[in-house]
Parts: sequence; structure tokens; C-alpha cells
Amino acid sequence: MTRDSLRRFWSRTVADVRGAAAIEFALILPVLVLLYGVGFEVCQAATVNRKLTDTTVQLANVTSQYTSVAKSDISTIMNASSETMTPFPNSALALTLSEVNIDANGNAKVCWSEAFLDGVALQGNVLTTPPKAPPSLMTPNSSYIVVESTYAYTPVIAGDFMPAMTLSDQSFMLPRDSGSIPCTDCTATPC
Repeated sequence: MTRDSLRRFWSRTVADVRGAAAIEFALILPVLVLLYGVGFEVCQAATVNRKLTDTTVQLANVTSQYTSVAKSDISTIMNASSETMTPFPNSALALTLSEVNIDANGNAKVCWSEAFLDGVALQGNVLTTPPKAPPSLMTPNSSYIVVESTYAYTPVIAGDFMPAMTLSDQSFMLPRDSGSIPCTDCTATPC
């Protein structure tokens, strides 16, 4: 090829606009796919977090309606509450349901605590130290129910590349129909 023929070829190539839309689309497509994937993952994580909050509040709410509980009641309540996480697997869910008593001096003490781990009630680590509660619940000679929950969310699209995100929530509720909610057969600390 001579210099003139190269110049003509280059001039025709630069002036030719056929296929420009296809090239622009090919350049923007990876950005659009990435944006879609990130948006999907953010929505999924937000949905799991919302369901975790609903599960936590539901467990505290139902338990606060009892005047006393047994391990069988707690197991039933935890299993029913954990169904709120559907369609996400319960195997990534950990719940701890406890009653905390406030003595006459304003000191908090865990009276009983039961856990839900890997989809099974009454398994896992229980609460031994009361969490920091809102000041309105720290009334002397009272008690409250506390639920702590965690969920190990594994991203759907990027699950192979990213570690699981640990989402957590906590809910406090006062007993509704009694001053406290004793557990008749739990491993309990005298309150």
C-alpha cells in the first residue's frame, strides 16, 4: 500500500459512521450490567435487613404477651418468628431471647435466656450480660424482654467473591400482662 492509499483508507474509515451505535453500546454494556448487579445486591441486602428487623420485633412482641413461658413455648415462638425470614434461609439466622430484671438499685441481670441457631431453637449462645437498654426501661423493680438477632447475608451475585455480611438487630419490650415473664424450665438465674 502506498501512502495515498493509506491516507484514503484512513479518511474513509474516520468518516464512516456505520456501526457507531453498536460500538457505543458495546462500551456502555459492562457499566450497565455492573450497575444492575450492584442495585440488585443492595435491594436484596435491604430486604434481608428489613426481614431481620421484622423477625426481631415479632419475637419480642409475641413473647411480651405471655405471663410465663416454658422451653416448648419459646421453641414454638422462635420457630414461628423465624419463618418471617422466608424466602431467605434460616440457617444463617441466630436469635437470642432473654428476660432482664432490674433490681431495686437499678442493676440489670439476665433472668433467663434461650437461643436459636442454624434453624434450630434452643441451640446456640445465650445472653449472660444484659445489653445496654434504653433509659426508659431501666426502672427499678421491673423487667423487660430483649431479643438480639444476627443474619449472615451472602450476596447472590457476588457470593463467590465477597464474604458474608453480618446484619444485626436488637429489640426491647416490656411485659404486657405481668411484671415479669418467668421461664418455668429454662436454665435461669434467680431474679
